[in-house]
Amino acid sequence: QLADWLAADANPLTSRVIVNRIWQHHFGRGIVNTPSNFGVSGEKPNHPELLDWLTHQFVDGGWSIKKLHRQIMLSKTYQVSSDIN
Repeated sequence: QLADWLAADANPLTSRVIVNRIWQHHFGRGIVNTPSNFGVSGEKPNHPELLDWLTHQFVDGGWSIKKLHRQIMLSKTYQVSSDIN
């Protein structure tokens, strides 16, 4: 029952947390700056539309973390974020 609740469409929190943590892995900070606190006392997302869009893509893609990594890494945002030494 817990697994069904965590992955239910009516509970977007799990997928949003996963997306935020993967974004944080690639960019050094999450779309939500408090990745361990998505609750009332946590910070709001700095780009809520982006978080929602990535979350929908993630869920529609069958919760594939590999697809999410690929989507982020092939994005223009990721490609221009690198510093050249």
